[in-house]
Amino acid sequence: MKEEVKNGIIIAVVVILILVIVYFTTAVFMTGEIGGTSSDSEKTTTSAATNTEDYDNKIVAGRVFNQKEDNYMVVLFSKEKASEDLTSAINSYDSSSKNVKLYMVLLDEAVNKYVVSTEDNTNPSSSTDLKVKESALLVISSGKVTSYITDEEQIINALK
Repeated sequence: MKEEVKNGIIIAVVVILILVIVYFTTAVFMTGEIGGTSSDSEKTTTSAATNTEDYDNKIVAGRVFNQKEDNYMVVLFSKEKASEDLTSAINSYDSSSKNVKLYMVLLDEAVNKYVVSTEDNTNPSSSTDLKVKESALLVISSGKVTSYITDEEQIINALK
């Protein structure tokens, strides 16, 4: 009888140890919950500088030509590759004080990856024709692209 109790306790301790090891392995290597490489303050600072998820003007590439306004602009860019100046110009653009609304398409998102190409299509007529090498600003009037800007400095100046 004593031997059975002793074996039962040993098995219980081994199972608990295995569960603890699995938890810590997962927490450290899979989720980064413990000992992550970047602190929360770094994540907050980085996301504040490039925070575009909270805006109502973020759209998917498939909706570029389907907006309710007759005249609007669409900026297609990668948050990972965009300069600080471009990100700042996009975030500071105020559609309410200008006559033209600005929409954003984030090229980093999986749903928009089909737009990324090795060369730009400067005269797309539909969202399936969109091809962007790095970043672009499209001015759309009555469902047609009237201006296609790929130079980052020109995009920044157009948004000022």
